[in-house]
Amino acid sequence: MSVRGLFIVLEGIDGSGKTTLRDAIRDTLENEGSRTIVTAEPTDGKLGRILREGGTDNQFAEALLFVADRACHTDEIEGYLDQGINVICDRYYASTLAYQSAGSGGPDYGLLVTLNELATVEPDITFLLDIDPAMSMARVEDRGEEKSKFERLEFQRRVRENYLSIAEEKGFIILDATNPREKLLSQSMEHIMEKQR
Repeated sequence: MSVRGLFIVLEGIDGSGKTTLRDAIRDTLENEGSRTIVTAEPTDGKLGRILREGGTDNQFAEALLFVADRACHTDEIEGYLDQGINVICDRYYASTLAYQSAGSGGPDYGLLVTLNELATVEPDITFLLDIDPAMSMARVEDRGEEKSKFERLEFQRRVRENYLSIAEEKGFIILDATNPREKLLSQSMEHIMEKQR
């Protein structure tokens, strides 16, 4: 019977560097001989594609779409973990809690928690890349891509506060996303190696 893989999640506001760190952790783990895949939410599946294309103006319906996409994704993640494959995910349930409760007229936070508990497994380790939203939005501008409806400074400030609150409650590891990539990678790998012992 193979050892179960590690489920690692990276969270943070837009422009915090999640995808860059995710890929660096994968490369490091693979170089050490650990089978590892990377994934992201929203997914590339049917439900995830609706969200990637702009979702819906109905906040409640959109929150349900995120949870439904996550439920299908969690099944896939569990399959990899059971095969002893590490999974590194760019966003998971904390994103829905942080983002969907940051707007006005969105679903009740308690309801979001309950729905996500039904659709998820608890990651082995979650990193929150924390950064001042003004700096992260400058990074997003530098990409030259079309901004999503979530990429507005005031909204990102509320999301950041939500993330910090969730991180404290859930025991996430908070990383200073302004640190150089090499430092972020070494800090992350220290925590991951502790989990692998």
